[in-house]
Amino acid sequence: MLIAVAVFLVAYVVIASEKFPRHYVAVIGGTLLIVFGILSPLEAFHYINWETIGLLLGMFILVAILIESGFFGWLALTVVRKTNYHPGKVFILLPLLGAAMATMMDSITVMLFLSALTYQLCKLLEIDPIPLIIAEVCAANAGGSATLVGDPPNVILGTALGFSFADFARNTGPISILAAVVSTALFYLKSRKALAAAQGALDAEAAREIEELHRSRLQHRVMQVGLVFFGIAVVLLVLHHWLEGWFGVKVTAPEAALIPAVCALAVMFIIDRRNNHVALRGTIKHIDFESLVFFAGLFVLVGGLEKTQLMDGVAKMLGSLASSNHTAFLMALHWGAGGISAVVDNVPLALGMTYVLKDLAQSPAAPALAIMVWSLALGLNMGGSMTPVGASANVVSYAYLEKHHGKVGWWTWIKAAVPPTVAAMAVASSLVLLKGLIGWY
Repeated sequence: MLIAVAVFLVAYVVIASEKFPRHYVAVIGGTLLIVFGILSPLEAFHYINWETIGLLLGMFILVAILIESGFFGWLALTVVRKTNYHPGKVFILLPLLGAAMATMMDSITVMLFLSALTYQLCKLLEIDPIPLIIAEVCAANAGGSATLVGDPPNVILGTALGFSFADFARNTGPISILAAVVSTALFYLKSRKALAAAQGALDAEAAREIEELHRSRLQHRVMQVGLVFFGIAVVLLVLHHWLEGWFGVKVTAPEAALIPAVCALAVMFIIDRRNNHVALRGTIKHIDFESLVFFAGLFVLVGGLEKTQLMDGVAKMLGSLASSNHTAFLMALHWGAGGISAVVDNVPLALGMTYVLKDLAQSPAAPALAIMVWSLALGLNMGGSMTPVGASANVVSYAYLEKHHGKVGWWTWIKAAVPPTVAAMAVASSLVLLKGLIGWY
């Protein structure tokens, strides 16, 4: 047990330090468990949740096609154009757009394009980009709690514990969107004086300039392929549990994402032949293979802890609290996960807790598994907003600001992000408790 715990803790610290690529660290850690005899190669293979890997790969491919097409920049600019570039409306709509998009894709992808567009707009509108980009990050992290595919912790919890896209959308969906609205409203109230002092609308010539820049990057045929097959994937993810009953066709969550993704690549191969497959090669470059390798290595690392019965011990310790006071236990899951996620990556925590919740679910004295999952997922995703390193989307946005805008500093981020995040988490935890009381989960 000591070797497995030591390897996991060292890997965890190195991953949290962000000094080395996290996928290398996870793979090296998993390999060490095999070298030390904690796991056999076959056991390591079986500890990898291939459903999670498949679902992520399918969604990564579809999102990569949309990135290559220029869809995300076009969508954000279309939304902003409807406001006539009014600073106050921009400040409200962009975070909410980020939250809405994060329900269907990783918040890292959302913030990669949203940070750049927001910075450009803020320069032209003469407003400070820091609070707006932090507001977008907080909203995107909250929105990511809404669905099975919104953020990696949801993918891990859902695929490992048997919850579907519809389960998440019905339970965490409304809560996460309300939390994003609360968070955005607080950011807006804090910045309203500065927004009122900014110019009312963007100069027409400057607006045309920024629109032409994004329009020139659009690839319409690639966008059409991406949107069609992304839509098919979403429909399959929502309906795949019912397809077997209706038509006798069994489709798993990974298949619901992978089948449209492979078909989309095949269509792109055909339509892109005359262009020497430039768009297809660009799409492949956008696929986040590093994250897939990281997840695989992480599954092996946590599998080592599971084999040594460490997760059983943690479950037994938490079981006493779960049996004596359901409310306190659910709040400990939500706020404890949120607090830890503020300083370390939430993916290893989510993976470790799947084993704990699975063990706790065997106890008749514990709360229902579903309500534990909703409480944990909302805490994991939202709590990460509080510091620049709490979630990958934060790291991306913080790095972009420091590179293009200048020094931001941890204290600036924490001072701006903590109050809205705590308010959003308070809303979420209250609604989770309400769901538990009325048994609606």
